[in-house]
Amino acid sequence: MKILIATIGSRGDVQPYINLAQGLLAAGHDVRLASNPTLASLAETHRIPFHPVGRPVDMGAEGARLLEKSFDNMWIGLIRVMQLGARLVEAAYPEVLAACREADLVVTSDTGSGVAEAEKLGKPRISVTLQPARVPVVQQQARGAVGRAIGWLLGKMIVGPTNRFRKRVGAPLVQDISSMLSQRMILLPVSPSVAPFNPQWTRQVRQTGYWFAREVEGWNPPQELLDFLAAGEKPVAVSLGVMSTSGRKARESAKMTLEAIQKTKTRAILQGWDQNLLESLGAPGTVYCAGSLPHNWLFDQVSAVIHHGGFGTTAAGLRSGAPSIVIPHIIDQYAWGQAVFDLGVGPKFISRGNLTSENLAAAISEALGNVSMRAKAAQVGSAIRS
Repeated sequence: MKILIATIGSRGDVQPYINLAQGLLAAGHDVRLASNPTLASLAETHRIPFHPVGRPVDMGAEGARLLEKSFDNMWIGLIRVMQLGARLVEAAYPEVLAACREADLVVTSDTGSGVAEAEKLGKPRISVTLQPARVPVVQQQARGAVGRAIGWLLGKMIVGPTNRFRKRVGAPLVQDISSMLSQRMILLPVSPSVAPFNPQWTRQVRQTGYWFAREVEGWNPPQELLDFLAAGEKPVAVSLGVMSTSGRKARESAKMTLEAIQKTKTRAILQGWDQNLLESLGAPGTVYCAGSLPHNWLFDQVSAVIHHGGFGTTAAGLRSGAPSIVIPHIIDQYAWGQAVFDLGVGPKFISRGNLTSENLAAAISEALGNVSMRAKAAQVGSAIRS
């Protein structure tokens, strides 16, 4: 079967579909991934046939810039990022439409790319959502404050632009974000240990558990990193995503992180920041500056994971069995930060705008010293890996 997977966005919007594509290819299907041209190298690394569509925009870096322009206000930043995403999906429409013509099945994501295209061509499609809150239910149930706020705003920010776009291309209008999902099948790649099965979910929902990428053939960790790991106690890993490691906030976030690490006298592996920047801030020998590394491998080597709460990074952190400290910046990162806390596998999340070296140091101390939290994280990790 010829399958087109369409998703427009940042690396976090695309990484899970790399994992899906690997499984479909292994099952003998002819699969192509259609996404931003900037993500071609990610697909090629994992040997996934790639179809570049739309404008070459790095959504992570652009999101950082938009958040800065929004004075670090999550809601204003969210609106601007969602508006950018809607524009990119619309700009890619002609190329995605052309790619859909050759497909027997279209797989669509939370970004909405491919939905109007598949409907216009009468192609069967299935949906994937990375957000349990988006899964339609037979009877709406109460959600927490964070979930309600994010759900309401996502509805407002997605439905309006989507309907304006669909009207321009002659597609039927949608009522809400749930009605944008497939009536045939909806895949939810989240472990039941993290989001328990809900009997109120509609009949087409299939909860699959997390999708993790296969190891890249021929990849080996740098010897320098292996030497660092062997030289002392397990370090913490810090992977805050491009929103913290690029732009105006890069130096500030690096400084706070280094100060927190020194306050807690821990060893650390820092991902994303420029090595020259870390050296200029006096990074000690107990800190290793890492480039791109597979999170599944990296997080297995550490005592705790400090991250931004992106879907894939959260999944890898939970899988590792180490406690997570979440520093969300925008959108669903807050929901995943809350989920980590509710599961008892990490301290209360610290929003990026409220981050200080003091509260980060306190969170590190809690993650390393709370015996019940560490036991719960190990239990959840074991369940995800089994």
